[in-house]
Amino acid sequence: MENLLNFDTGLMILTWITFLIVLVILGTKAWKPMIKALEDRENFIRESLEEAEAARKEADKVAGEYEAMVAKARQEAQGIVAAGKETAERMKTEILNEAKDKSAGILKQAEVQITAERDKAIAEIRIQIVDISMAAAEKIIVKSLSREDNERLIEDALKDYGQN
Repeated sequence: MENLLNFDTGLMILTWITFLIVLVILGTKAWKPMIKALEDRENFIRESLEEAEAARKEADKVAGEYEAMVAKARQEAQGIVAAGKETAERMKTEILNEAKDKSAGILKQAEVQITAERDKAIAEIRIQIVDISMAAAEKIIVKSLSREDNERLIEDALKDYGQN
């Protein structure tokens, strides 16, 4: 154990030479590949992060386009619904106006028909009154009777007319 505590210069120089040789061997053979591997790993991680960021930006862009498409589709759907409501309202108004026009036409036609029937009935009544008057006058002329007889003949003619 005493040998371990003694300072030996030759041993120290030999240890330093061995250390330097190992350091040179490690520097040329091991450290350069290790540093290159670490740099490659760092580059791979950096590229992966950049690709992930690019993918995130692309996903955000696609999501934005999707939201724009959804908003546009909603707007178009609202436009279609509004146009449908407008068309339905216009058709309703047209149908109501057409129905009013038809009903006014039917009423006017009914009024014309009623007026024509009334005029026809009045004409028939006049003809019958003329026929009755003629019949009464004929009877009066045929028989020259007294005033009471004439009145009785007119009343009989009117009764005959009432039976027809």
